[in-house]
Amino acid sequence: MVKQHSQLMLSLLALADACAVTVAWLASYWIRFSLLPAPKGTPELADKYLPVLPLVVLAHLLIFYRVRLYRPRRDASVLGETRDIVKAFFAAVVAVILIDYALPASNKISRQFIATYAVVGTTCFALFRGCVRVFLRAARRRGWNQRSAAIIGAGRTAQRLVLALRRHGWTGIQPAYFVADGASRDVCGLPVVGPLSRVAEIIEQRPVDAVFVALPVEAAGQTNAVLATLKSGMADVRVVPAFDASYTLWPNVSSLDGVPIISLRQTPLVGWNAVQKRAFDLVVGSICLAIAALPMALIATLIRLTSRGPALYRQARVGLDGRGFELLKFRTMRHDAEADGPVWSRRQDDRRTRIGAFLRRTSLDELPNLFNVLAGDMSLVGPRPERPEFIEQFKRDIPRYMLRHKMKAGMTGFAQVKGYRGDTSLKKRIQHDVHYIRHWSLGLDVRIFLQTLFGVWLSRHEA
Repeated sequence: MVKQHSQLMLSLLALADACAVTVAWLASYWIRFSLLPAPKGTPELADKYLPVLPLVVLAHLLIFYRVRLYRPRRDASVLGETRDIVKAFFAAVVAVILIDYALPASNKISRQFIATYAVVGTTCFALFRGCVRVFLRAARRRGWNQRSAAIIGAGRTAQRLVLALRRHGWTGIQPAYFVADGASRDVCGLPVVGPLSRVAEIIEQRPVDAVFVALPVEAAGQTNAVLATLKSGMADVRVVPAFDASYTLWPNVSSLDGVPIISLRQTPLVGWNAVQKRAFDLVVGSICLAIAALPMALIATLIRLTSRGPALYRQARVGLDGRGFELLKFRTMRHDAEADGPVWSRRQDDRRTRIGAFLRRTSLDELPNLFNVLAGDMSLVGPRPERPEFIEQFKRDIPRYMLRHKMKAGMTGFAQVKGYRGDTSLKKRIQHDVHYIRHWSLGLDVRIFLQTLFGVWLSRHEA
């Protein structure tokens, strides 16, 4: 029944998309020829633009179908769906251009109209699909349009899956029971039925809409046998890989010539994410540098007047993907402070200059990092970069330490706004860095940046 409702919903969605394309087409005509200047006159809607509309709608629906916008997307992310929508509409606009080229010269569509439609149509369609998603999520939270699921396995991986599905009720997927070996019992409030060798029979007796194969690591060898027994069933089958989540960072599943590939440690800075973060760094970084130019000149002058040596200090650091770069900071210590080799900074360091203590306490010594940000070596927000001499030690002593290098180093970061700066717990700092990378978004960067400006910049922690 739920499957039939799903197909009905997707059919209704296709019909709604056709209506949305029609509305966007008509709205674009009105904007182009009523609101914007039309020096060549206003063409008749019924002569050129309405006759071609059915072909345009059909082209859109075919493209939307090809890019899989008409499949259930209960567990898809908002960003992923939005990206698919923009790509699909871009392809649809290209199809409109091709249709226009195929028309007789007397029926050609205005190029300005197509440009208007590209903007209006994409915006309207993205908003329309967003409203549909919000409506469906709200309905599923209230128990409508639900799908039941059986979880194969009852170990840690399976239990984490159940908890995740319960936290995200908008998916509309309700775990019904576990299938595993062992005595009958309850796990996470769900019954465990078995044995695993009778999984096909159990699912036939207890029908569900989806099956998640989430066997523990020690039973992973049984996955192929379980999948083989499920081939004759009608339920959707999905496999949850069994490995320690602490080894993953932005996991991603791709396909190469039909071969599924799971990426465990992919940086979030790919594609549109990289563009967003770089644009944020350039725009906000330039504004910050313009504001800080005069204070930086004053600080540099004070450093030169109160101690021997240059105002700026260059230090080798390691950034994204382990690439090295020279970090710029205001010098806060004597010019010969590391004559005997690198030493980890500490509170009340007797190597500091008279003005150095104040600069470190207020993090003003890090203002020259803005040049690293604009050069692309660093970001405004990210894990603080470390020196290569210390990294060799930390990567042996601290698990997952190197994961922090899957994100561009930052002037401030999630660990810093949580109080882990300077001579504080390094393990806690790494935990916060990894958490930040796993949950990265431009909104999170903005929040951390503002917290730094209004909360941490004048804190008593040393950087």
